[in-house]
Amino acid sequence: MKEIKTAEGIIVLGANPKEPVEDLVYKATIQKTSGYAQLAGIPTKDADMHTFGTDLRDENFKFKAVPPTSTKQLVQILANDLCRAYNPNASFMQNAARDLAITSGNVEAGINMVKTCGFFLKGVSELPPKTFGVTPMGNGEVLVFTKAVNYQAGYIRQWGQTTAIDVPPKETMELIFGIETEFILTGLRRGGIYAMREASILPISRKPDSAPDGIIVQAPVTKTKISASHKRIYSACDGVDTTNYDFGGWLYFVVL
Repeated sequence: MKEIKTAEGIIVLGANPKEPVEDLVYKATIQKTSGYAQLAGIPTKDADMHTFGTDLRDENFKFKAVPPTSTKQLVQILANDLCRAYNPNASFMQNAARDLAITSGNVEAGINMVKTCGFFLKGVSELPPKTFGVTPMGNGEVLVFTKAVNYQAGYIRQWGQTTAIDVPPKETMELIFGIETEFILTGLRRGGIYAMREASILPISRKPDSAPDGIIVQAPVTKTKISASHKRIYSACDGVDTTNYDFGGWLYFVVL
């Protein structure tokens, strides 16, 4: 991770229409510039930027539906519109952060403003992993998405509210289980900090054995196996057993 030592080193990343849709939506919906006098003149205000994100998200849902009710072309048009609004904001944010770093004599002040407002610094901030992510959408809703590990897979999500980023929740809500790779979680406290982690489970095939009398019987099932990534896989046909799947790390997000 690159250390920023001067104001000129504060480089705020923009948005590219060729980026994955979920990344563009995430960038747009986490913008939070209100409260900074230096950002009062930002070209596209928070609410309008969030609308660009949710419009793109909704159109992408329609395109991915079976059967689709939108087209890739319409999704791309909205992605282009989002980027045209986001990039001037990123440039405005960069200039404001550099000015703050210079006037305060503290480069960390500029860096913290960029991060607090939901923008990304080159060489410092990264987007959430593509395999599992949570995108705040506004109105107390978040989009949870994951990369499918198998067409027969199921996913278990554990989540709860916490007090700060990187502090796991002391109490968790009821587990969310399903086969969906994307879903919307509603009714969250706006401004609240939450954490979520995920485990995937796969069914393990039962191989039939033939008894002496010719009757087909089920062979014993091995409840766990090791995947190529050395993670245990739970056998869904054996019921829920919390010793047979592993959660990944906590992913933290702030609800808009």
